[in-house]
Parts: sequence; C-alpha cells; structure tokens
Amino acid sequence: MALDLIKSVLQAEAAADDRQKAAAQQADAILEEARRTAQIMEQATLQQAQNEAQMILSEADYTADGILKQAEKLSDMRRGKVISTTEKKYDEAIRLILDTIAE
Repeated sequence: MALDLIKSVLQAEAAADDRQKAAAQQADAILEEARRTAQIMEQATLQQAQNEAQMILSEADYTADGILKQAEKLSDMRRGKVISTTEKKYDEAIRLILDTIAE
C-alpha cells in the first residue's frame, strides 16, 4: 500500500513535469509566433508609411506644378494687359509729342 502510494506520487510528479515542459514549449511557440506576427505588422506598417509618404510627395509635386502653371498663365495675362494698355497710350503719346514740337 505504501508502495502504491509512493508510485502514485511519483507518477503525479512525472505527469506534472511533463505538463510543465509542454506548457513551457507551448509558451515558447506562442512567443515565437507573436514575434513573427509583430515583425510582419511592423514591416506592413513601415511599407504603408513609405507608400503614404510617396503619395504625399507626388501630391506636392503636382501641386507645385499646378501653382507654377497658374503663375505662368497669370504672368502671361499681365504681360498682355500691359502691352494692351501701352498700345492704347501710343496715340496719346504721339499727339503730345506733336503738340510739343508744334509749339
């Protein structure tokens, strides 16, 4: 009977050791999977950030190009207005010169 009791205790200890080893292995596997998942998520996040940065740069380039084109168009319009205004004053300037010479 004492032998059966000792045998039962030893079996229980062996089973507990086996469960503890299995739990440690399972914990290691979970940690490794968590590390892999974290690495994948980190890479995905970094890639997304790079893509967003590239998109922002592209939008900035398009915006800068648009602003330059608008500035060029405005400059052309102003140049045209100055030429038109100057042409309108030619007749008056010629008249003033002729009046001044005639005096």
